[in-house]
Amino acid sequence: MSSNKRALISVFHKENIEIAAKKLKRNGWEIISTGGTAKHLQKHDIPVTEVSEITGFPEILDGRVKTLHPKIFGPVLAKNSSQHLEQLKQHSLSKIDLVIVNFYPFEAALQKKEQGMDFMIENIDIGGPSMVRAAAKNFRDTIVIVDREDYLPVVDTLVQKDDLSPEQKKELAGKAFSYTSFYDSLIAGYFNEDMEKNPPYMNFAGRKAQELRYGENPHQKAALYIRDKNSPLYDFEKLAGKELSFNNILDLSMVYETLNWFKEDNFCVIVKHQNPCGAATAASQKKAFEKAFAGDSKSAFGGIVGFNKTLDGETAEKMKKIFFEVIAAPGFTKEALDCFKKKKNLRIIKISLGYWENIDVKTVPGGFVCQERDNEIADPAGFALKTSRSLSENEKKDVDFGWKLIRFVKSNGIIIVKDGMLTGVGAGQMSRVDAVELSIKKGAAPHTHEGAGKGLSDRIEGAVLLSDAFFPFADSIEIAAQHKIAVVVEPGGSVRDEEVIAAAGKHNISLLFTGMRHFRH
Repeated sequence: MSSNKRALISVFHKENIEIAAKKLKRNGWEIISTGGTAKHLQKHDIPVTEVSEITGFPEILDGRVKTLHPKIFGPVLAKNSSQHLEQLKQHSLSKIDLVIVNFYPFEAALQKKEQGMDFMIENIDIGGPSMVRAAAKNFRDTIVIVDREDYLPVVDTLVQKDDLSPEQKKELAGKAFSYTSFYDSLIAGYFNEDMEKNPPYMNFAGRKAQELRYGENPHQKAALYIRDKNSPLYDFEKLAGKELSFNNILDLSMVYETLNWFKEDNFCVIVKHQNPCGAATAASQKKAFEKAFAGDSKSAFGGIVGFNKTLDGETAEKMKKIFFEVIAAPGFTKEALDCFKKKKNLRIIKISLGYWENIDVKTVPGGFVCQERDNEIADPAGFALKTSRSLSENEKKDVDFGWKLIRFVKSNGIIIVKDGMLTGVGAGQMSRVDAVELSIKKGAAPHTHEGAGKGLSDRIEGAVLLSDAFFPFADSIEIAAQHKIAVVVEPGGSVRDEEVIAAAGKHNISLLFTGMRHFRH
């Protein structure tokens, strides 16, 4: 099938572009190209027409202006109507039927932004996005390709059928506009990153990293999108197990962010439905897991487990008979992987630590709310002691441990910790008193797992209770006193703070005011 059509090709991603161009050329297409793409195609013995031959105007301003010319944009924007084609003919122009373009790698430049503003500016593509937008606007008559994965499939269809279906053209146009939007969002994010006030316009875009098994429920479709290639979710390794779901990704993300706060000691966290149900530090990794699991072994069933250090075989042996959905760590020994290999559905995720997200976004009908992420933490050494009872060194360690964890508990949130172990959680309650009572109930519940406390006196007496926000009344302190809690940590700031302080003092409880709230909705 012969053709007298024209394709304009100017790409950064050159993988397979010469194969696509050869197929077009053999089918009678004229290839128009620029700069590095033209040289790449010529190196593969593909004749090209340089853009400057069409425009009669050379590239100027160090390559900043190449394709921005009526003799290029006219043929791209022209409809296949007699009126438009006649206008092209009057100016000795021919229609451009296919545009294959992708952009200067601004995303890659972000990895080198320390080179300065001038470097970043020169990596902003102008002509490419303009041409893609023009072709996408005119998608019925100009096919547009931006994705390297589409080079060969689309060209093969054109060679076989001489055209695409209206639905295929529209789909490619949608992808093109999404691509330009994503590209522009990266640039806008760079220019706005040092702004102290919220910008008047805010957009978030991402590249699909993977399809997910399903959404929050099986009837909902879902996918993971990544906007920053530095994200640990961009290049994590799934070493074993079935595909991840929407819920798995959310819980894995929370596990990840929790691990980032614990770098020194062996630390293990278990997350279920976006709340930590177990967490602990210990001298050995195995002991850290045992303590974390013992915190609430019932809730841990089907949870996601994270470790801040390479998972060893001894710990894996302890875990292998327990049902977990996902196990994540920065590494796994061969012994650990061999231990898990018979559990076909268990997802084993190798993920590097150290990335901090700075933005928190939640959708609302027709829009979204955006805030700084809650990455601030008050130094426990600066907490104000409001009662006369001083803290032991072990209690101070538990305060530090618990204050890092409480930010991850849904509000109203209460946790109880003792000896570097999360023993009770009261999460997502409408009443703070209910959250206190639930945390004590969970902490006092009998557990059968080795290493678990056998009753209330073992797990709660002398423990530290932490609240994500202030106590509005003294009733929670009274409940804590009934169960012999030794230390209470809360932000302070209630109009009834004096009542709360008096109640804690009466019961010889160490009451610490943090001056910082950690709501999580």
